[in-house]
Formats: sequence, structure tokens, C-alpha cells
Amino acid sequence: MVDFKKRLNKLAIDKKTNPTEIYDSLDRRSIAGPLRPAQNKILEEWFESHVNQKDLIVKLHTGEGKTLIGLLILQSHINSGQGSCLYVCPNKYLVQQAQKDAKKFGISYCTFEQDGSIPNDFIDGKKILIAHVQKVFNGKTVFGIGNDYIPVSSIILDDSHACIDSIKDSFTINLDKNHSIYKQIIELFKDSLIEQGQGTFLEIENGDYNSFLPIPYWSWIEKSDEILNILSESREETELAFAWPFIKDNIKNCQAFISGKNIEIAPIHIPIEKFTFFDKAKQRILMSATTQDDSFFIKGLGFNIESVKNPLTNPEQIWSGEKMLLMPSLIDETLDQNTIVNALAKPKKKTYGVVALVSSFAKTELYYNLGSLVPKSEQIGAVVDHLKKGNYEQTVVFANRYDGIDLPDESCRILIVDGKPFFHSLSDRYEEANRINSDSINIKVAQKIEQGLGRSVRGEKDYCIIFLIGSDLVKFIKSSRTNKYFSSQTKKQLEIGLEIAEMAVEELSDKNEPMDAMKSLMKQLLQRDEGWKEFYKEEMNKITPNHNNSTIYETFVLERKAAVSNYAGDYEKACESIQKIIDNYCNDDSERGWYLQILARYKYLDSKVDSNALQKSAFLKNNELLKPKEGINYKKLEYINENRIQRILQYLRNYPNYQDLMLNIEGVLGDLEFGTSAEKFESAFKELGLMLGFLSERPDKEFKKGPDNLWCGVSNQYFIFECKSEVNIDRQEINKHEAGQMNTHCAWFEGQYGQSTVKRILIIPTKNLSYHGDFTHEVEIMRRNTLKNLRQNVKSFFKEFSKYEIQSMTDDTIQEFLNTHKLDIESLKTLYSEKYYKKQK
Repeated sequence: MVDFKKRLNKLAIDKKTNPTEIYDSLDRRSIAGPLRPAQNKILEEWFESHVNQKDLIVKLHTGEGKTLIGLLILQSHINSGQGSCLYVCPNKYLVQQAQKDAKKFGISYCTFEQDGSIPNDFIDGKKILIAHVQKVFNGKTVFGIGNDYIPVSSIILDDSHACIDSIKDSFTINLDKNHSIYKQIIELFKDSLIEQGQGTFLEIENGDYNSFLPIPYWSWIEKSDEILNILSESREETELAFAWPFIKDNIKNCQAFISGKNIEIAPIHIPIEKFTFFDKAKQRILMSATTQDDSFFIKGLGFNIESVKNPLTNPEQIWSGEKMLLMPSLIDETLDQNTIVNALAKPKKKTYGVVALVSSFAKTELYYNLGSLVPKSEQIGAVVDHLKKGNYEQTVVFANRYDGIDLPDESCRILIVDGKPFFHSLSDRYEEANRINSDSINIKVAQKIEQGLGRSVRGEKDYCIIFLIGSDLVKFIKSSRTNKYFSSQTKKQLEIGLEIAEMAVEELSDKNEPMDAMKSLMKQLLQRDEGWKEFYKEEMNKITPNHNNSTIYETFVLERKAAVSNYAGDYEKACESIQKIIDNYCNDDSERGWYLQILARYKYLDSKVDSNALQKSAFLKNNELLKPKEGINYKKLEYINENRIQRILQYLRNYPNYQDLMLNIEGVLGDLEFGTSAEKFESAFKELGLMLGFLSERPDKEFKKGPDNLWCGVSNQYFIFECKSEVNIDRQEINKHEAGQMNTHCAWFEGQYGQSTVKRILIIPTKNLSYHGDFTHEVEIMRRNTLKNLRQNVKSFFKEFSKYEIQSMTDDTIQEFLNTHKLDIESLKTLYSEKYYKKQK
């Protein structure tokens, strides 16, 4: 063999450390061209100014080649002898994609050995290890936790927002209701759970998948020894083994939620520092899309504010790709969710793929019945490849998958985002229910939506039509209260979508059907209409950067400080940090209540008396939080000397314009359908009462006893509603348990309100009462058709206000509207419910 090194004028070959020079020296495949300008710029800036920075965020538009940038940065570290380098992807599918990229560009990498051990090439700092987040971040990680760990010099998290969710899961024990621990814990906390919601607890016992309760922190702390004994007996089981190391010595600082489906246990503080290989790494780089808000890196990964506020970006490119965002219901109300799905979900020969993203598997049923392909989690990779190979006939539907799927070019030219993303962990659902106006929650929702929008446009020249359907999603996107949470790029795309919707409305005529107008817009994008392309480009170039005035960064810093202090046993310091949030960063009582409850929890191990006083304050400000052990009595809902018309007018004045009002109305009415989760349905029914001028509350949710919904109207006329929105629409009878639940709530009302005039209504798809069930009071049934009639009449009522100045309306006019649309008290008592039928043996 010829030794060419001897012929060189130097004794050793210098390894290049500048990533752009490394790229030029790689044995790349012929399809791999030169670096893109954006990649060049990012890599040069990193090498010149950030090579020794511990925490760094790299933000680029979708399709700008983040994977290659990350691999070249790590290769630079290897060439400079920095040590081991780890590239982490959010799932196995993206690991395969990263490996393909590494091969294409000629970058050496390694994977875990067949026995799961760490390869020597990684430990010796010779090759980049490419792995998925679940393998790296868990209680039994091969990298070790605490002081017994394998050092990692440089680590990159690709698609880091998705990685954070997986890391959070690694600290969580999630057990099915059939597990013995579930049964032991529900029995252990039965009395405490009943105090937090008697009706909800009955639903949990009955196996209701969507009903859940938090276990009160005071009960959890007091019974921590029993909990530890129960959990330790099963600690080697798969469901516990990977989280057990983080929980076993920290049980008092855990929180737990229990539903009719599962129990969820997790630390209130995610001690990311337990992953010492990550905490002590010389450089930690998070890859993030330009549309994503990175504030959660502060609380979740312990990054400092400066790293979040000053990411490494390419300021020369303010947008990438072409998205025609259409909200069909804004073109015409006939173009509703059902119409669009029926138009696009049926199999049809096409030259491009049609994909739908829905918030849950329950929402896939309509698509499946129309012939769409609905892959399970383990089938996603194969189905994506199926699309990329040109199999376009069937529409493909992904449930609750807003990240980690790349659908470039013809694999997805039409994307349907159906409904607002749904939080699936019980802790997230609890926070969402209690912090509806919170920046924290709304940022998470906007982030999920933007992740979804990015699935189909994967490069600068890629293009796609994206349909945004479902009243809850349209409301979130369109409302001035929530659309501020989107990135400047998405905001501009939404503005364009609204503008072209208005253009389409203008073109509607008696001869031109709404669907024709929408198809015409689709055709212009798909057939590459030059006018559309130039219009889009011109509008997108007008983007102005977001000026973020949110205090969310400062809030998260204080939250993390408090959690770390509490974890270390310094309860006084923890309370000081939360008090600063309450004093400086809470804008409404709901948020103050949320942080007062956190304060009460941190105070509990220091002073139970002070803790209970704080919990009482929290509950009085936000009565969907935990009901304190002592000091709260139910206050009767009584009619006050302010007429119904004035309350309706006051409700109308909450909205700056008619459009915002109708977005809210349609969002509320969209949740009042069978199949909607109990939480959303009951919340919407409370809002419906307020919209119609009633005093309205949710006793079971807000005071932990009583019916799902209670309205008080004119002359002390009451309505109580028990809602069964999640039962099967084909259910043939009202069972004994449901009848007994209704009886309990009727008795509660009688005990609180005596002989007040009340209409008792059970909302359920059937009017047939089981032979084994009985009602103790006069009860009527609201079924699907009467519920639909109520929704239609409410919508028609509010549409009347489009022609009027709210301030100048008379009481007589509004009363006339109520009468016309059958929403007067007498109509509400007689038109929307019917007698039940008692089955005979």
C-alpha cells in the first residue's frame, strides 16, 4: 500500500475545526450540494462567537437544514479534540432521518451497540452518537444519573420542544386503571377526592375516561409513607422502573392526578440536573424552529434568559415556504368542519397527498368512515414513507401528532388542521382548565398549532394549502385575545388567509356556491397561479418582528428558582419567589389564585395553618382550584335586582367588535355537541348561561358538590343540568348509576334552595330510563335534536346584533329578539326538553 502521507510536505494532517471547511472536505454524495447561505452564516457565527458558549439556541426556518448544521458543529468539536458528542432526536423515526443525512454528507456517526451499551467510538470522541430522547433521558439511562455518569462534552437536542415533552414524561409514572396501584391509591384517597368533587369522583369510579381530579397536596404529603410503600412493591415493573429513581426520595414533592382511565404521578419540579451528563456538558445546543416560543427552556431545561432572548438566527431570511391558510367557515358558514372533511377525506386519484392532523383518536372516526387511512403510532413511519413514494389516493390522518413528521412537496399539498390541539397529560389538562387566560397555556397551544402548520412546508420553495377547521381552532386563531401568541410569520400568513377569504366572499353570487369559491382558491395555489405567488411574496415581505412585551421569561425564572428551593427543603426561599410572581406578574384573579395555590403547597411543610389560609385565598380567587380543608361554605346563587337584558348587554360589551363576539359564540356552541369532553361541554354550558343573561355556575366543579350546571334567571327561576356529553350517541338507556347521580344533585339543590322553582334537565342522547333506575324528582331529557335546536336559536339570536350599535339598543328590542328566537324563560322551560320513558321489565 502506498503511504501518501510520506509524500506530503508535513508530518501530520491537520484536522479542520471550522465547520464550513469541514463540509468542503467531506466525501459527500453527489446529491449533496454546497452549503446554503443560511447554513454558512449560522456556522460561521457559531465558530467565531459561540464555540465556547455553554447554552445556545439555534433558530431557523423549516427546511433550512438544521440537522446538517448540528452535525457539523459536533464534528467541529470532535476534530478539535473536545470529547464525546451526542445528537438527540425526539423519536426513532427522526433518528433514521438524521442517520440518512449523515451518510449523505459523509459525516461519521455511531449508534448504540446491539446490547444497548454505549459505543467506544463515542466515548473516545471519534464519532457522533445519534440517539432518540427516550433512550437518553430516563431513570435507567446508560449515561447514568447523579454522580455516577458518563461525561458528554457537547449535546444537541434536535426539535427540542418535542424533546422537552419526552424528558418530562421520563419523570412521570402513568398507570392504567387496571393496575393494582391505581386501585390502592384511589381507595387511599377516596375521602379526599370526594371532598374535591363528589360528582366527578362518581364518574371516575364509573370509568369515565375524561373525568379526573387532583389528589390534594396536603393529603398526598400526609400519606407519603403509605404511597411510597405501595409504589416500591412494583418498582421493577416497566411502568415504574424508568421514573422510580427520580421519585423514590422525593415523594412529598410529587403531584398526582387520577381519572377514570389512569393515575399520573410526577415531581412538581423536573430536576433536569439529575441527568449530570446533560447538566455538566460543555456545550448544550437546542435546535428550534423560528415559529416556536423558547421560553419553556428556562423552566424545563434550566437555560438562562439571555440564551433564550438571544438565539443564533439568520436575520436575512424573515420567512420561508408558501402556505395558503384558509378558514372556510369565514368564507361562508355552510363550509363547516363536516363539509370540509366530507369533501377532502374520501379516497380519490390525485397527484399529491392530502393529510389531516386531528387532536385525538376519537376525532379520526369520521375520516375513517369516509375511507381515510388512520395509522397507529407504530405505523407512522411506514405511512409517511408510503406518501413519499407517491401513494396519494387515501387521505392520511394523524391523531395528536403535531411534530416529528416531515411531509415535503407532493407528499402533502393539502393539509387539514382539525380542531384546537388537546392536552393529553392530566397535569397539562389541569393547568389548562385553571389558567384559561394564562400566557403559559396559550403559548403552548399556539406552539402546537404552529408545529402542525410546519409539517407540510419543508423548504423555501415548498407550498401547501392548509385548512383550519373546527370552531375552537378558528376562535383561538382569530380572536384578538389569543392570536398575539403566534410568531410574526404565522400572523402574516393568517392575515393573508383572512384577506383572501374576504376576496372570496366578495366574489360569491347567486350562481357561485361557497364551495366553488374555495375550490377556485385551491386551484390557484395548486396550479401555481403567478398572481397568487406574487401577492403572497409581496405580503410576506411586509413582516415586522414581534415585539414581545410578555413577562413570561421573568415568571419562569422565578418559578424555577422556587421549585429548586422547595426541592432542596428551603421552603421560605421558595415562597419568596412565588410571592414575587403574585406581586409583579399576575394580571387577573385566576392567575393569582393559581400561584397562591403553589405558594400554599410550598408553605404546607412549614406551617399548615398558613397554608390553609393561602389555599382559601386561592380558591376564592379561582374556585376551580383545590377546595381547602376548612373555611369554605357554598354561597347560594340568588337572583339580584339587575334584569336579564342588562346582563346580556354587559356580556356583549366584553367584546371589542361583532366579529370577536361571534367567534366566541361559535366557539362555545361548537363545544355543545355530544362527543365533546365533559370539561369543555360543561364549561361551554356555563358560558351559554352567561350569554343568555343568567347567573351561571358549575357547582360540581367550583364547589365540589351539586349538579354540573346551575342557572338562575328571572324571578328566581332556576335550571339545573346534569351533562352526559361523552356517552355513546347510540346509547339505548339511562342507567341506574346516572339516575342515582341526578337524584343526588336534585337533593343537593333542595337542601340549598328549598322549594325554589326549578327545571331539572338531564342532557343525554336517550330518553329511555332503565327498568332498574328511578328519578326521585321531576326530570326531563335534552337529547341531540333539542340541543341542536337550542344551539341554532342562540346563534340566530346573536346574529341579530350585527346591524345595531350595542350602546343604543333598548330593552324592548333585546326582549323581542329573545322571544323571536324562543329564548324567553317559558320557551327555555318547555321547548328544549322532553319527558323520559321508563322501561318496563
